[in-house]
Amino acid sequence: MLSVHPNVPARNVKELIALAKKQPGKLNYSTGLGSAPHLAGLLFEQRTGIKWTYIPGKGGTQSMLTVLTGECDVLFLGMLQTVAHVKSGKVRALAVSSAQRDPYYPDVPTVGETPGLQGFVTGSWQGILAPARTPPELIAKINAEGNRITALQDIKEKLGSQGTTPLPMTPAEFGKWLAEQKDRWAKLIKDTGFKLE
Repeated sequence: MLSVHPNVPARNVKELIALAKKQPGKLNYSTGLGSAPHLAGLLFEQRTGIKWTYIPGKGGTQSMLTVLTGECDVLFLGMLQTVAHVKSGKVRALAVSSAQRDPYYPDVPTVGETPGLQGFVTGSWQGILAPARTPPELIAKINAEGNRITALQDIKEKLGSQGTTPLPMTPAEFGKWLAEQKDRWAKLIKDTGFKLE
């Protein structure tokens, strides 16, 4: 979820971009160096041509605190860590970075709905990995059970209420997806010259 401190006058992604372009480097954001939210902010900068100031943090909790206190302006962070603060009015949600709107928060648009940002999708994920020599029949069994559990209605509802959407895949599909993600983020890092310093 892309959110801002209530003092930031932007009410949507388009206004955030305009504000950042009007005052290059004035807006700032904080998150863990090299984390998924950091890369989301880096991708946002690259795609929009804006420049904001990055303030290194120690992870999601600290990053949220910097926005809650007004020390930082903008935050890309997982919905689980953000939604309660949006509901309380302590931060303002501008968009979700998923491919589709979240069914639990249908009034919050996707970043990709903003003109020029079509296809903008970021986020963190969880998956199950096993050692390379794990027998294929065991991998298939674990995969089937994981997909069965995440398809249960009560599990889907619990995950959905926290901003998480299960994406059942076969082991081959998951392997292909992982390779695509690696290539995608490696290209961003190369194109932007990002370094872990």
